[in-house]
Amino acid sequence: MPAIAISGAGSGIGHTFLDHYSKDSNNTIYAIDVAWSDEVSDSKAAAKVTRYTTDSSSLPSVKKLAEALKGHPIDLFIHSAAVRGMVKELTEKSDDPADAETLDVMTAEVMQQTLLVNTMGSFLMIRALLPNLKAGKNPKCVIMGSRMGSIGANNNGGAYAYGPSKAGLNYIAKSLSIDVPEVIFTIIHPGKVDSRMTHVREDGAVDPEDAVTEMLPLIDGLSKKDSGKFYVREGEEIPW
Repeated sequence: MPAIAISGAGSGIGHTFLDHYSKDSNNTIYAIDVAWSDEVSDSKAAAKVTRYTTDSSSLPSVKKLAEALKGHPIDLFIHSAAVRGMVKELTEKSDDPADAETLDVMTAEVMQQTLLVNTMGSFLMIRALLPNLKAGKNPKCVIMGSRMGSIGANNNGGAYAYGPSKAGLNYIAKSLSIDVPEVIFTIIHPGKVDSRMTHVREDGAVDPEDAVTEMLPLIDGLSKKDSGKFYVREGEEIPW
């Protein structure tokens, strides 16, 4: 009976993964997020789904989650919790999210919060669940990353909070792949996806359902050789 944990399961890509894996009555699902909406409460299918309200940027909250899941093996952990890192006041003035994360407008407060959630919070969450993953069968930790966290692929500049937070997460995932060889750690860039991370639908964005559908074969086929790698959802490797 596969056991699957999904963070960021309250919306966007995480919620879409939750809907997919919930359709299999053989799955046990641990759904994790900082808040839950009515639509998530009503979306459970046949599988056993247990929800945990957890703030990944709070160590006491993460410790509470670890205690609740103590002794429960996890075969697959999809870490999808993240924030975009835009200056909120500016999102009301422009339909282009990039305008709210430029060199001139970025603030220390936005950078701090973005790094707290996307980098430190991810580290705390993954580390807390390592005992569960080590007890799982062929365990995988799949991290929703971003091409914007690739220094080698940075040709546009900007994204002064989100990019560094995801670049830091890339480093953490690579180190985990070395320090915890029992678990496969793979970062996947889901592409530009229409979710609640931005206030408008960006040009070229796809629906979460389409992005998840493309990622599923990649996730299913991950093996030890993919640990520490960084892929786009179609399977192409991304430079660090």
